[in-house]
Amino acid sequence: MNYELKSVAPVSVFFNGLRVFLIVGFLVAILSFFVIPNPSMNIVGFGRKLAATALFTGVYGLVVSLVLMLIAFLYNFWAGKFRGVRFHIEQSAD
Repeated sequence: MNYELKSVAPVSVFFNGLRVFLIVGFLVAILSFFVIPNPSMNIVGFGRKLAATALFTGVYGLVVSLVLMLIAFLYNFWAGKFRGVRFHIEQSAD
């Protein structure tokens, strides 16, 4: 069977991306501010590192989710005029 993906819901991409990239942003922030030695962060106290972690997590999750939503909008725009992503699906003999 052949299927063609013609539309992606940008709002669902945003909220699902936000869920995923808040976690990814948090992990990257923890690594960047606490685990990996960074000479410029040595003079900053623990409270400021926690605040930077929270800020980085929120900004990272929001920005990446907005970029993914923009990509979904662009995909919908071009898939309406041209072919969408095509999938060939076969039933397995399991």
